[in-house]
Amino acid sequence: MNRLRNLIGGGKNRQTNIELARLLSMFLILVIHADMVSLAKPTSIDFANNPIAVIARYLFESIGIVSVDVFVMISGWFLVKTKTKGVLSFIFQILFFWGGGYLVMLATHNAEFSIKGVLDCFAFTNWDWFIKAYLVLLIIAPILNSFIQNSSEKLQRSIIFWFFLFMCTYGWIGGARRFFVDGYGSLSFIGLYLLSNYVRNINEFDTVPLRVKQLFNFNKNIDLFIFITSAILNTIIGVVALKLDVSAYSFVYSYINPLVIIGAIYFLLFFSKIEIKQNTLINWLAASSFA
Repeated sequence: MNRLRNLIGGGKNRQTNIELARLLSMFLILVIHADMVSLAKPTSIDFANNPIAVIARYLFESIGIVSVDVFVMISGWFLVKTKTKGVLSFIFQILFFWGGGYLVMLATHNAEFSIKGVLDCFAFTNWDWFIKAYLVLLIIAPILNSFIQNSSEKLQRSIIFWFFLFMCTYGWIGGARRFFVDGYGSLSFIGLYLLSNYVRNINEFDTVPLRVKQLFNFNKNIDLFIFITSAILNTIIGVVALKLDVSAYSFVYSYINPLVIIGAIYFLLFFSKIEIKQNTLINWLAASSFA
């Protein structure tokens, strides 16, 4: 468990406020999977019959969709310390839960033994994208950390600006969507990793333009307001598209939608400014949140 804690950030000096953000983001991932996957997406007919319920579901989705980006940003916030033993520990818990779950299914006759079932335990599927994308981030984290620690603020700011400008235009609405796959991959994780660490350390640099510093130094209540506003705007766009019977769900609820990225960074900033005493229970639960 200690190896896993060091791997996903924070080590022994865990910040309970950030750990609470990590824990809540993982809970929100469960919420959005229940909201629009298990319960299926609402249709225009559902909206016509019960608009309040549909709007509420879209609002829950808009609030929760930031969760994956937040989880990745927390890794960049602390800078992942990738170690072979830590990565192996990370892989072991994946195999433990998947393999153990498969064995339970076999023992209770809820599944039949198959090669596909075994391959599923080793992530040879299309649906477990996050694990593979995050493992790639762990592999290249030392390179990203070296860049952060040895590059000027101006260079970091320039790369982050152009990366997100390209990703949020060509990658979100343009011809490069297949490269960014709506944020379902390691490429967007790299940008989120760099952005979150830059924002965390923005006050340490003397070369940051004042207007840029001001963007990330609001009162925590303003941070919360920006997060909520981005969620409401996304909800409005999603509901209007549904009412017009336009197929835009994957576009609106893309991890590289600018509103989602803005919501994620201010969600994290809000929690970073909350003063919470060290809480062993929250820290322990957060360390186990991925499992």
